[in-house]
Amino acid sequence: MLSIDEADFREAAVTIPPIQTERLSLRVFLPEAIDALLSGNEERLATLSGVRFPTPLRPPPLMEDVLPMVRDRLRAFPQEAGWWSWLVVEERTARVVGALGFGGPPDADGAVMIGYATYPESDGRGIATEATRALVLWALAHPEVSRVCASVPPWNAASKRVAEKVGMRVLGTVWEEEIDDVLLYGIER
Repeated sequence: MLSIDEADFREAAVTIPPIQTERLSLRVFLPEAIDALLSGNEERLATLSGVRFPTPLRPPPLMEDVLPMVRDRLRAFPQEAGWWSWLVVEERTARVVGALGFGGPPDADGAVMIGYATYPESDGRGIATEATRALVLWALAHPEVSRVCASVPPWNAASKRVAEKVGMRVLGTVWEEEIDDVLLYGIER
């Protein structure tokens, strides 16, 4: 039986259709599916998400530490579903090839922070660029969003290329606790 929060979330998530690109489908990552992934329950994850994850089952790169917080946040605020995690699904195979998302809804200045990652076996195929471009366009189509930003470590050439290919430019640097100074990329409407 669904709790009130889970029922509210499913209703909110239904209003956010997948984003389709030439090769990919971007789908909101639901809290129940996040739970199944974190617990290693491959069968439940497949049932909830309708797609296959790489095996051995593991979170997409760079998401291991944030997924519990994202799950809890979405349960508390289901209306924020599109402003957190999305799965990147290769349409041809129905396999999850990565994930991306925002660090929450737009701030008071209309900015959102985006992050993106692919599973290592999907690196170098343009997937991160294709998915990021689609999600940037999705965000900028919302009137409350005026800018999409990404923080990228200066040594991460692949992430810098993705940001540049989707039209982002370096706005400056910001300090992040575990990394030190990172490049702040952004694109405005």
